[in-house]
Amino acid sequence: MQFKFLSKYFPPPQFLKPSHIGVSFSDFNIKAISFDKTSAKPLLKSEIVPIEKGSIVAGNIVDMEEIVKKLSVVRKNLNSQFVFFAMPDELAFVFSTSVLVGSKGDATESVAFVIEENVPLSLSDTVFDFVPTKIVRSDLEYNASVVVAACVKKELEKFIEAFHRAGFEPIGCIHESQAIANALVPKNFSGTLSIVHARRNRVGIYLIKNNLVYFSTLRSILDENYNKQFLDEYEKFLDYCSRYDVDKNQSIESVLICGEFEYAKKILEAIMNSTKPMKDVKLSNVWTNVFEIDKYLPDIPYEKSLGFTGSIGAILSEVV
Repeated sequence: MQFKFLSKYFPPPQFLKPSHIGVSFSDFNIKAISFDKTSAKPLLKSEIVPIEKGSIVAGNIVDMEEIVKKLSVVRKNLNSQFVFFAMPDELAFVFSTSVLVGSKGDATESVAFVIEENVPLSLSDTVFDFVPTKIVRSDLEYNASVVVAACVKKELEKFIEAFHRAGFEPIGCIHESQAIANALVPKNFSGTLSIVHARRNRVGIYLIKNNLVYFSTLRSILDENYNKQFLDEYEKFLDYCSRYDVDKNQSIESVLICGEFEYAKKILEAIMNSTKPMKDVKLSNVWTNVFEIDKYLPDIPYEKSLGFTGSIGAILSEVV
């Protein structure tokens, strides 16, 4: 099951699914990677391009010229025209809800009615998509459980403009948390787990059910006491899941950690030493859905690969 997230912005010919690079953004750099996802031993090319401080702030492009300049470096070094990118977590809202749909109704309209109840944006400022997870019929109506991904429209359009100006043809976009899930969670996974995405200035925590991100939370982290600030958010996340999103038969089975290696290690240590430790908590294998790690050793060091999760997941996301 895949999001058709924001596909109206990317109308390639239906018969054409060109190979593309994956790109993700942070407030400090742009990460890009390319590989043939159909190959058992793909040739990997990667690029980390630092950006000037203040060029991206909390996921928002502030200095367009700097971002275009650095994307042009990516375009030149990876030598690819097509790109699929991950929209920063800071700009996306992911939530699950239920809506009523009449027998002749439009589910999109029903979801639109609940957008403003769940995100701090007006409907006119939002681009959204959704995936139905359960549909129950009663009389002439259907009750649909859906997972919704909503994004700040004007900020998305800045990224699209930057790519075009740098010589790229953007063919797709997905919110960062789902891109990361696409990279880390095995395609045939059935169950519930959480993912922690660690960076030096913030941590993302995601609830995953059957490969789909149901809920995500983001916490800005100050320089001091990284572990304590993370655990504060992590315990709130677990409390939310136990109350609203995870029943007794679908408890969180494991925690996968990715992101910047230095901070991913801090997260691992924090969870293992917390009052609510998990039996199965580990640093991730970002190549889970690319190749078998025991049969092929990539030339990207493991510590470095953890930071490319969003970019890898962008490549693995399907073009609609």
